[in-house]
Amino acid sequence: MTIVTVYTRPSCPGCTATKRRLDTLGIAFTEQPLDEDNTAAAIELGFTSAPVVCVSIDGVEQSWAGYRPDRIDAVARAA
Repeated sequence: MTIVTVYTRPSCPGCTATKRRLDTLGIAFTEQPLDEDNTAAAIELGFTSAPVVCVSIDGVEQSWAGYRPDRIDAVARAA
């Protein structure tokens, strides 16, 4: 099972591109705003840019920040 959550900011080009690529590849995802709580958690993980993408594939978790088409494509191949 693949679970994808994308934490976004308004008017963020990387966020828009990430969501568009996920949609194009048919990867279902949940979008969450990078609000105070989520931003604090992202910073604790070492991320300082949006979007923050968290993926769980069969219990194996990975995450990254920014628009990363290579990582999105890898999720599509694994799903």
